[in-house]
Parts: sequence; structure tokens; C-alpha cells
Amino acid sequence: MKFRFLTKTYKNRQFDYNPMYYDERKQKLEAKKRQYERMESGEMTREERTSILRENIRGEWSRTEIRKSAKSSSNIRVFVLVIIIVALGYLVFNGVDQVETVVTRLW
Repeated sequence: MKFRFLTKTYKNRQFDYNPMYYDERKQKLEAKKRQYERMESGEMTREERTSILRENIRGEWSRTEIRKSAKSSSNIRVFVLVIIIVALGYLVFNGVDQVETVVTRLW
């Protein structure tokens, strides 16, 4: 047939791809289990123990820095909300006319 392209049906291409799943938490947990097993059996040297201790301390320091930054941003949000609530309360109790006079005095 000369016009085969007119009657040809296209099929979807199939790929043999299996995605890999990586669980960082599981990997860290397995590594810690291996470390504790080595520590209990006495295979671990003093240098390895000190390096593990240093890694743990670094991890704690990074977590405290994250907590500090989160706490400061939370404090800023609370401060802004308090200012907004005070301003709205002032509007409710004193009315809009009083606010206009205060704004004109400030400018």
C-alpha cells in the first residue's frame, strides 16, 4: 500500500520505569541502629564516638537556630496583630471623626 500512513494507528509508547522512593528519616534511623550495634559490640573506636557526638551537637545547634528564627517571626506577627486590634478598638470607641483629627495633627 502506498498510503499506509493514512490507515496506521499510533500506539502509546510504554517505558519500563520504576521510580525509586527515598526516605531520609528511615535511612538515618538505620544508620543510628548500626552505630548503636557497633557501640554495644565494642567495634567502635574512640574517634568514631567523638565524631558521632560532634554530629549530634551540630544537629542540636541547627535546630535551636531554626526555633529562634521561628519564634522571632511569630513574635513579629503577634505584635502586628496587637497593633491592628488596638487601632480598630480606637476606631470603634472614638469614631472616625476623632481619627481624622489625630491623623491631621500627625501630618
